[in-house]
Order: sequence, then C-alpha cells, then structure tokens
Amino acid sequence: MQRFGEVLLMCHGALYRYARALSGDPGVAEELVQETYRRALAARNKPAVLSLEQVRPWLFTIQRNIWQNLVRDSRREAEQELEEEAHAAPEALSPEHLLQQKFLRSEIAQAVDSLPDAYREAFVLREVEELSYAEIAAVIQSPLGTVMSRLARARQILRRSLAAYGPEHRRVSR
Repeated sequence: MQRFGEVLLMCHGALYRYARALSGDPGVAEELVQETYRRALAARNKPAVLSLEQVRPWLFTIQRNIWQNLVRDSRREAEQELEEEAHAAPEALSPEHLLQQKFLRSEIAQAVDSLPDAYREAFVLREVEELSYAEIAAVIQSPLGTVMSRLARARQILRRSLAAYGPEHRRVSR
C-alpha cells in the first residue's frame, strides 16, 4: 500500500490527458486537474484501499463531475447572456448578427475534437488511459453495454473520418 499523496501524484499524467480530452484546452485541463486534486484531498470518504488501480477511477469520476458542472454552468451563462441581449437590444439580433453567431458556433464546434463528447470520453478512458470497461462504466456512471456501444461507435466514426488517410485514398489520388 502506498500513501494517498503518492498515489495522487502517480495519476497526474493520466488526469491531465483525460482533462485535455474533455476540455480541448491545455490551460483548462491544468485547472481541472488542480480542482480534482483539491476535491480529492478534501474528500472525507477517500478510498480505503490506497492502490493506484482503486484510486484512478475514483479520481476520473471526480474530474468528470467537475467538468460536467463547468459545462452545465457555462451553458446556463450563455443562455442567460443571449436572453439578456435579446431584451436589452433587439437590434443586436438582426439577421446579420444571428448569422455571425451561427458561423462562430460552427467554427467552435469544428475546433472541438471530432468525436461527440460521450464517445470521446469513453474512447480516451479506454484507449489512452487503458481503463477496463467496468472501470469506465463506474467513472461515467453508465451500464457496461453503454460503454461498449459508445466505444464501438467512436471507433466507427474514427474509421470513417480517417478513411481519407488510408491506403485506398492514396491509390485513388494517384
């Protein structure tokens, strides 16, 4: 058995990679890891067994919950801002303004990793962090079948989106 702090430090790289996959932003990922550590250290019901295999899924769950809260809060703020904008300045919602907002949202969406959130999350936990299907199910609080389905769909999407880089494309383009 190792001391709790040592186990936490051993998880830093994995936590950062997962946070980076969730947020897509290195700065946000660092803040997310720091908040995960803060909450883990403050937790009253720390895992009794202090092995890396036991603590890692617990930390991923904490991190995922923090991320989901941040996303939910930012959506609420954005909706509130749009609502305030609509009431404060009706002229700001001209067709041109709406088109600009739509284009901006589209550009932002394209900058996010190619996989949908749920698929990307399951894929990163399995393929990058090498968690078992059961551990992923515990982290994302979903049934095992959902994990398997998300992984299959993520792989299918990745195969389709990367097909242009495969050997078939090279033959066609010559």
